[in-house]
Amino acid sequence: MKTVKRRVQLYAGTHPAVFSSLYRLKGEDRVVQATTQLVIEGYPRSANTFAVWAFRHAQHEDVRLAHHLHHPAQVIRAAQWEIPTLVLIREPKDAVISWVMRDPQPVDLALKHYVLFYKTVAQYRDAYVLGSFEEVTEDYGGVIDRINNKFATRFSSFHHTEENVKKVFSRIEERHKARNNGMLSETRVARPSAAKEETRLKVKPELEAPRQRRLLADARTIYDYLITT
Repeated sequence: MKTVKRRVQLYAGTHPAVFSSLYRLKGEDRVVQATTQLVIEGYPRSANTFAVWAFRHAQHEDVRLAHHLHHPAQVIRAAQWEIPTLVLIREPKDAVISWVMRDPQPVDLALKHYVLFYKTVAQYRDAYVLGSFEEVTEDYGGVIDRINNKFATRFSSFHHTEENVKKVFSRIEERHKARNNGMLSETRVARPSAAKEETRLKVKPELEAPRQRRLLADARTIYDYLITT
């Protein structure tokens, strides 16, 4: 049943009208709306949570964000409405392994999601700023500066200091605990941990199995294309 649900979401995720209706019926407030000021979207485990909370940490006023739904429909609708958008991307092996660790599922389905997401948003490449996992986690201020330059916005930059990063991770942990009855899962919280590395070593062989070769090659091709354009 969970796999069927994922396949339905994959279809809806490329059709903005269907996607928007589906998520609004669920009462989801992270979907793109006409009043959205910035969209931050990417494949799961591509620094989405850090990007959102570091951005909020840096701002001096509330900014209406659409984020964390992980489907290209968000980017398509933002492009249609000319809303400033940041698309996040991470090297496919690392992204897929991290997502499967956090949310157990067939590796081939996780890979298909990666390929579909980025092949779809590639068609709108001029409509957003692309931020790699490394850029966001090491120099997010530079990424926000590129957003401002492209869209003539005036968002406050994030000063990527050790102190500010600690504050962001602390906020992420607080929200994680609030959603999990005060418990902290080291393999699910959106920040680095030793427990994740141990689990990663268990998942990696499945991703590198011969049956995944074609999908993994497709994922790498679209990643290389976007990173270099």
